[in-house]
Amino acid sequence: MSKTSFPTLLKSKATIMGNFTRLDLVVLGGCYLVLSWMKVSGLLSLGINVFIYLVLKLMERNLPKGFFRAIKVNRSLNWSYRIGRLSE
Repeated sequence: MSKTSFPTLLKSKATIMGNFTRLDLVVLGGCYLVLSWMKVSGLLSLGINVFIYLVLKLMERNLPKGFFRAIKVNRSLNWSYRIGRLSE
């Protein structure tokens, strides 16, 4: 690999198998393990995994990047305590 082509690889999300990213495979594999531990039948398990994959893709498409991380952040804005204050 030449040095000029290396940065172009970082612009796109890496796929592992077909169109699946690492997160997709981890979520689907975890769901498969939980459903097999719960003794769910094969076709029902496949349907549940498809549903979970579709929900995951809809969340990735519609929510901004870092949405869940930003929920936990404890930030206070500089002007947040001045709203009710009288002008001096």
